[in-house]
Amino acid sequence: MRTKSFLQNLKDYVGFTDQSTEVLRAFHPLAVPHIGWIIDDFYATIEAHPGARAAITGGSAQIERLKKTLMQWIDSLLLGPHDEAYFQRRARIGRVHVVIDLPQAYMFTAMNRIRVRLLGVARDSFKDRPEALDATTEALNQMLDIELAIMLETYREDLMIKNRTAERLATIGQFAASIGHELRNPLGVMESSVFLLREHLGAAAAAEPRVRKHLDRIAQEVKRSNKTIHDLLELARNRTPARFRTEVAKLIAASVELAAVPPAVVVETRLADRVTIDADADQIQQVLVNLIVNSVQAMGGVGHIFIEGFRTGDTTSLRVRDDGPGVPAELRSRVFEALFTTKAKGSGLGLALCRRIVEAHGGTIVVEPAERGASFLITVPDVPPAA
Repeated sequence: MRTKSFLQNLKDYVGFTDQSTEVLRAFHPLAVPHIGWIIDDFYATIEAHPGARAAITGGSAQIERLKKTLMQWIDSLLLGPHDEAYFQRRARIGRVHVVIDLPQAYMFTAMNRIRVRLLGVARDSFKDRPEALDATTEALNQMLDIELAIMLETYREDLMIKNRTAERLATIGQFAASIGHELRNPLGVMESSVFLLREHLGAAAAAEPRVRKHLDRIAQEVKRSNKTIHDLLELARNRTPARFRTEVAKLIAASVELAAVPPAVVVETRLADRVTIDADADQIQQVLVNLIVNSVQAMGGVGHIFIEGFRTGDTTSLRVRDDGPGVPAELRSRVFEALFTTKAKGSGLGLALCRRIVEAHGGTIVVEPAERGASFLITVPDVPPAA
């Protein structure tokens, strides 16, 4: 027996049918003249409340973009089709609410404000047609209840991921320091031994490709092991950022150099004029290095990496994008989990460390949908000035 999808279970539970979709579509042209003021009212309420306004970090420019998005959201709510693709789109919107840390209380009340306004339009439109009013009211309530359930599911998924990550980080923290100490000593011996062997063999090692190849392989694996230990310790340490205003151009240039980008990878930088970031430069540099290295590996050492930096209000955004195979949609919510990896030799620590660093700055890091390749967007708000 085929298992019903999450969306179909919700529709069955509230009684939403194909006929309900037709009712909402019929209501759409009547609602369109009112959508503008409903959206203006919606965001005027947000701007008037400090708790809700805190989630809007990009100022008036971000609000104007969000108004367009909300208009599309209401259009889709009424027009459908209310199928699995609709569910996936709505789930992505829910994840945005999670990412910007919008409290659930405001998500509920915001949805109710739209509900009240749309029901008011329905009452005015069908005041002489009670049957149409009843059908429209029922369909609106059903679909808005489904919308709430979808958004709550994204909050639940995020909570489960955070719980799993917290458990893993607690385990890592218990033995990371001792493991680092125990492993760094033998790795240091190996590193010294490789150096001494190169010195001892001298020209013979250079003349013998197989000897050189194996010495290079040992050195490379020692370096990789040291990086894993470093990431483990950094993930467990959870250092408070030492924040200073830094030019993003210098930060990117240093990160590209540290990442040792191979010649076949072209890095293109696109920056707003002298854009700066209020951050711990070393920590954000570590985030950029991890993302650049990931892109190089994903592309097999050949391709393009695009790094952007821009300011929106009091927030600095950095985007690292490549033209590699990208991140599958079903994995985008998991790639930042500690110890989760899709690489054969991956540790599952790099992106988890990136998220910990960015969140310690009060910011966010997300995998953006992209037509080609992987695209990571980092946002870091300025520290509010002292009162």
